[in-house]
Amino acid sequence: MAHPADIPAGTLRRTTLAAAVGNTVETYDYAVYGFLATVLAKVFFPASSPTTALLSSFAVFGSAFLARPAGSLVFGPLADRLGRRPALVASLLLMATVSTLIGVLPSTVTIGIAAPVLLVLLRFAQGLAAGGEFTTAIIYVAEFAPPHRRGALSSRVQVGSLAGLLIGAVVVLFLNAELTREQMLAWGWRVPFLLALPLGAIGLYLRSRFGETPEFLAARSETSAQDANVNDLWARVLLLVRVSVLHVIGFYMTYTYVQSYLIQLGLSPFTATSVIAFALLIGLFLVIAGGRVSDRKGRPIALLATSLTVLLVTYPLFAVLSTAPPLWLVILCTVLLSAGPAFYSGIAPITYVQLIPVRMRGRTVSVSYNIAVAALGGSAVFICQALIELTGDKRSPAYLLLAAAAASAIAAFALTRRATQHAQPSPSPVSLSAEAGS
Repeated sequence: MAHPADIPAGTLRRTTLAAAVGNTVETYDYAVYGFLATVLAKVFFPASSPTTALLSSFAVFGSAFLARPAGSLVFGPLADRLGRRPALVASLLLMATVSTLIGVLPSTVTIGIAAPVLLVLLRFAQGLAAGGEFTTAIIYVAEFAPPHRRGALSSRVQVGSLAGLLIGAVVVLFLNAELTREQMLAWGWRVPFLLALPLGAIGLYLRSRFGETPEFLAARSETSAQDANVNDLWARVLLLVRVSVLHVIGFYMTYTYVQSYLIQLGLSPFTATSVIAFALLIGLFLVIAGGRVSDRKGRPIALLATSLTVLLVTYPLFAVLSTAPPLWLVILCTVLLSAGPAFYSGIAPITYVQLIPVRMRGRTVSVSYNIAVAALGGSAVFICQALIELTGDKRSPAYLLLAAAAASAIAAFALTRRATQHAQPSPSPVSLSAEAGS
């Protein structure tokens, strides 16, 4: 049975690619809905006022997040009982199928109230698939990677997430450039969803070629295991959730909501999507940098420094954006606003994995993280828009990101203390000492 340190570099690259590409498909499917929110508002809520329709569209966006805990209860135990690979294949197959169905869904004009109802159900099914995808992919890569490269290699799965957002942005950007507003409303919005089918086929092909992780096979072959005691496990779970706050809110807020925010400031859909696409491109490199820094400096220190940076820059950046500045300044502020969450998202996922022992890792990481996503991720875009509507202050979305950064800064500080105080070996092959970068 191969040890992670003994796995050939070529196999490690291909395995990482298989996990990342599948996550690209999952995030792409999520992203296109967010980027098309203003169009889908008119397609599925045509009788509502523009503000109500947009809020309704964001509410449907959030419905998928409510399904993620349920999905984690299916795919998490599957990953622990049958293996990481079967869970990854099943979640990707479900996601690609549901996204294709959204692409062929009739509009409200055609079938009436059944259209938004079916849209909610399909988004819910997307959430079920997403509930098992991201965390299992991170676990899969982390359990293949040598200890000194776990942060760097696991961050590639998060790169896959940003790549999915970037592909979604580019596709929507192309459609906005080539089609009229009427064509987008008539049929153009369907194209990005239908592209999920070939993208999903590529991901399934890559995932079908690889086996189980060495750590999972080793844990399954053991007749007994020293898992964490109940009190310690709950402490780990609470830390995981607290660390995830900035990851979840920052990611969905800066890369999904801000596009609609820029449109409300007066930018065209084409320009707003272009700005987000550029920020995503920069974000790819920042995610990789975050993973590498966490291997060298330690997860807690890197998380704490990033959280504090987000606390310092968020409000000034929103204050500048709210004045509808020149385009170059909009681009600069958007890139800087998303930089902290991107860097943080290269560090946080491997931290989740290292907190939980191997034998319970699939279900525990998946359920804990997806509860946080359901509570915070889906509501983030809705809360940001609601804050503006309630206060009339275009700077008000900053308060949500500031609260997220403060919560995660406190969690990172607690993680730092835990890493220094716990000298005993972890029950997991990925020890708590690795959290400190040792």
